Amino acid sequence: MPALSYDPLSELGPASRGRIYAELRERMPVYKSSVLAAWVLTRYADVSTILRHPDALAFELASFLRALSQRGNLDLTSLIEFCSSISLLTRPPRHEPVRRMLTQALGRIWRMNLPERLELHADQLLASGERQGVIDLAAGYGCPLALFVIGTFFGVPEDDLRELGALARDLITVFERVVPSVSTVIKLDKAAAALIEYFVRLIASRRQNSGDDGTSLIVRLADEYLGCSDQELAGYCTFFFVAAEETTASAISGAALILLQRQSLRARLSHDPSQLPNAVGEMLRLLTPVQWVARQLRIDVSLEGQLIRAGEPIVLMLGAANRDPAAFSNPDEPVLDRNGPESLVFAAGPYRCIGAQLATFEVELAIRKLLEKPHIRLSSDSPVWTDRRNIAPLLQLQACFG
Repeated sequence: MPALSYDPLSELGPASRGRIYAELRERMPVYKSSVLAAWVLTRYADVSTILRHPDALAFELASFLRALSQRGNLDLTSLIEFCSSISLLTRPPRHEPVRRMLTQALGRIWRMNLPERLELHADQLLASGERQGVIDLAAGYGCPLALFVIGTFFGVPEDDLRELGALARDLITVFERVVPSVSTVIKLDKAAAALIEYFVRLIASRRQNSGDDGTSLIVRLADEYLGCSDQELAGYCTFFFVAAEETTASAISGAALILLQRQSLRARLSHDPSQLPNAVGEMLRLLTPVQWVARQLRIDVSLEGQLIRAGEPIVLMLGAANRDPAAFSNPDEPVLDRNGPESLVFAAGPYRCIGAQLATFEVELAIRKLLEKPHIRLSSDSPVWTDRRNIAPLLQLQACFG
């Protein structure tokens, strides 16, 4: 297999993904990345196989941080605690009861009049933008909608949401797999500490006065399934909050960009709204808000002529797999009548995202409300992306009315 003289992932960003992923799929579909310190897989067939492999386990990020803490003589207690309670990263036998608890708690959100409340919130955001003539579809639409949903679920007071959202956006950097500076690691630990402390207090208040919100239900389910401390439970809540807020905000603003960039798609959906679910599925495939996930295997495997030893970290490039022409014809465009394999936008297998249905609903509603505003257009300002590689949302997407 031909080798490259550099690691293409050193240049990875929102603008370069397509080129780099195509290069890797064609020339190096399985290779050891110096940037991510892991094996990297980019073809749909290989990524799908490992996601569903019975011996594939989530990568132990907490162990990595413990080693980093010892080497750098850093106190990363809160960050390690957060990573130890990430449901996507827990391993059997703990994984199943944690997943069951969060899945059952998430079911509560459909009994909170969420569709009506979220639709009203979207209408208010768009109406405010219409009065001003401009709206930021990232910071002023996608982020507030995602934050509203997860805040509603947990029963978080509206006055607290802005601060919690800012902390969540800091903490999501932990999923980059690129070792940040010492100052950044310390900042991440402080963000984890603040969020965990907040949820410890919220859990304590729900033990005193239980209600119909998701936090109250999580407390009851945790007592039934896990028997864990409130500190540990606060870690689970912190992960749930961070993951739901940042990834869904990224999906909404990214889908808005796709819609407003493609006038033929917009016209088709305006004429036939029944195509919206298919369109959103394609938008999410193109976006893949979480570009990669990490795994470790309990056995040796051979892929594309490369031997991956048991225990070695493997990064599965969901974003590259979702644009693999071997799996998806015309992979860089939304094809509303597409047939073929399921996209890996929410991963697959035992660690598939438990919030897939909710996230898809949020994006569908957000796009449907935009379709009701035929005069909204992208402004001349270029979209502004974060410089992260994995979960890399739009920071700014200016649109105008008229």
